[in-house]
Amino acid sequence: MRKAAVLMTIVMLSSILAGCTGGDSGAEKDEQIASLQSELANVTSQAEDAVTHAAALDATLSEALAALEKSNADIANLSVRLDSAEWHKANLTNQLSETMEQLNQTQDSGLMAQLEDQITNLSAQIEDADSQITGLTSELSQKQQEIAELDGTVTALQSTIASLTYSTRNRVDSCPEDNPGTEIVVGYDDGSGAASPDDGKVEYDEIQYTIGECPGDSGVVAESPAGGDASDWGPSLFVEMGGNMYFAGNDGVHGWELWRSDGTVGGTYMVKDLRPGSGGGLQVWDWGSPFGVHYPEIVAGNSKIFLTGFDGEPGSESCACLIVSDGTADGTYQIGQWENWGAAYGGENGWRPGFSGASQLLVLPSSGFLPDRVIYSNMEAIGGQDDDSHPPTGEELWISDGTESGTYMLANIVPEDESWEYDGANYCCGDFQGSAPRDLIKKGSQIWFTAETDTYGRELYRYNLGGIGGGLYLVKDVRSGSESSNPLHVTSASGGVFFSADDGSWGQELHYTQGDAFSTRLVKDIWPGAGNSSSPEELTKFGQNLFFTADDGENGRELWISDNTESGTFMVKDINTNGSSNPNWLRVMDGVLYFMAYTEDYGRELWRSDGTAEGTSMVKDINSGSNSSFYWPEGFFYRELFVEYDGFLYFTADDGGTYGVEVWRTDGTSNGTEMIVDATPGNESSWPVRYTIYGGKLYFTAYSEDRGRDLWFYWDNPGPIVSNSESS
Repeated sequence: MRKAAVLMTIVMLSSILAGCTGGDSGAEKDEQIASLQSELANVTSQAEDAVTHAAALDATLSEALAALEKSNADIANLSVRLDSAEWHKANLTNQLSETMEQLNQTQDSGLMAQLEDQITNLSAQIEDADSQITGLTSELSQKQQEIAELDGTVTALQSTIASLTYSTRNRVDSCPEDNPGTEIVVGYDDGSGAASPDDGKVEYDEIQYTIGECPGDSGVVAESPAGGDASDWGPSLFVEMGGNMYFAGNDGVHGWELWRSDGTVGGTYMVKDLRPGSGGGLQVWDWGSPFGVHYPEIVAGNSKIFLTGFDGEPGSESCACLIVSDGTADGTYQIGQWENWGAAYGGENGWRPGFSGASQLLVLPSSGFLPDRVIYSNMEAIGGQDDDSHPPTGEELWISDGTESGTYMLANIVPEDESWEYDGANYCCGDFQGSAPRDLIKKGSQIWFTAETDTYGRELYRYNLGGIGGGLYLVKDVRSGSESSNPLHVTSASGGVFFSADDGSWGQELHYTQGDAFSTRLVKDIWPGAGNSSSPEELTKFGQNLFFTADDGENGRELWISDNTESGTFMVKDINTNGSSNPNWLRVMDGVLYFMAYTEDYGRELWRSDGTAEGTSMVKDINSGSNSSFYWPEGFFYRELFVEYDGFLYFTADDGGTYGVEVWRTDGTSNGTEMIVDATPGNESSWPVRYTIYGGKLYFTAYSEDRGRDLWFYWDNPGPIVSNSESS
């Protein structure tokens, strides 16, 4: 037990020292002292596992010694009993010899019969004595073997207790780059596995327990290169698959490529250099007119990642394609659907303006016998004069399971009926336009999306992936004829689908459908009158209802709610009575809607709503007065600035001077709204963006003048942790 007590003392001291990093002073030092006191109490409790282990060894040794003593006593008792049995047998044998001698000397028939009976009885007693002696001899042998085994156990336990030791080591690969920690490893210096015996260190299979954790509650996982685009924007497009995080990263050498991380420094690395050179396979690329700007996308299934980018040099005759990855370099490859087509080779109507390649990724995770699949919008165009060449199909709806054979067009809405000239020859027939599917969502076994044709304009469609009744359906030509109703913000709620559309009579207003022409209708003319548009935006499912923002022409853009009926569609509250509050970043947590809204008195701040005017209020005036704490729009470079996890909503906010723009969180109350990561201490701002939750930690990117934009994490550090050898 002396060794256990010493071990516990060292554990507590080392764990406390591991948390004492940095050079803070004043109030921060007081907070750190309070934190260390709490940590000491934590360590005292958590170190009991290691102490109990050492105590258990002592108890086992004591039990073995007690068993050995009892076995020795049992052997002594058996020896006495065996001696007595052998004496009794010898006495019976003498009696038998004397009786047999008397029988040989007598002629008296009566005495002879009596002696014969006595001989039979003595023979039986001798046989019983032999059996008893044999049993006692066997029992004595077993006890002797048991004593030998106990001797071996005692020797092994004494050796084990003698070899139980500890050593300290740095946690570098598993801690943030700027905040390495220290941990204690406890085990036996006996040379188990690849370790060396009696070298004063506990390594590899010798380790039984590790005690310790990274100090602090935040730090840098991966650094961006100093300067340049990567320094400004940092890692982005985070998804999780198979217990690892995948994202677009730039190390300053390979450009923007696919990276993988297990949340530690040592486990963060580039998966594959898709496009050798400084640009990278996941870069933003602008071809110029008539083509558009490619913004890379990443989605994850259960065992495959689907992304859009370049596996080779992009240029005037290439386009972003679908790329598939299983998280390894060998398992990362491109599905080739684009080659040798440029702006000079167009059909009668020219290329669809703004086309940049595969986009609109919607993942279908594996289920049963079906593998991971992705629905996306793309044009297949393999030009040239080879056998594999064929004319463009137009931008249509495609599906892929990550294999060439499993990649095919789901719906060819616009036919290939255009001719074109290629390399001095005329060809027919192809399609350089397509229906350009947009705004894809999945509802049950159906894919809902908008698409454009010459006959109907842009309208709402659905594609049923099921066997019976499967296929493509035009939900309704909302604006009859070739003009578009321009459906936007397609959102599943209230047993059907909401969307914003212009039917040609009431302007851009809220519509609802259950998937057919009969159930597709205007929910409410929010801004009454022909030609006026309330332009619903930010459509967000809330139970069976829908939150959204709209402008009714009187109160400006405010928060609205709908149950898909006209009477059940109304403005929740006129938040800014002198104009629009322009709510945005609508997020639902624990049955409450959180959003940012503007008022003249408080600026743009965090609000909450339960769907009633009385239950709609500002959470906290973070940047006091009429100053705003939040002013970012949603988009490629800023998403995601809100994320919900474990009862908290994490977001970016500016307190106006004390901390600058940093990471905040709220539990929905004013007192529970606080800044949690000051990545650039003081009033300098780190401008955190792209929040994601992985492994119980909040990951985000933060910027500093010295380091550029790096990948950070935050978590509620529980203090030093005792873990067994399997998790160490």
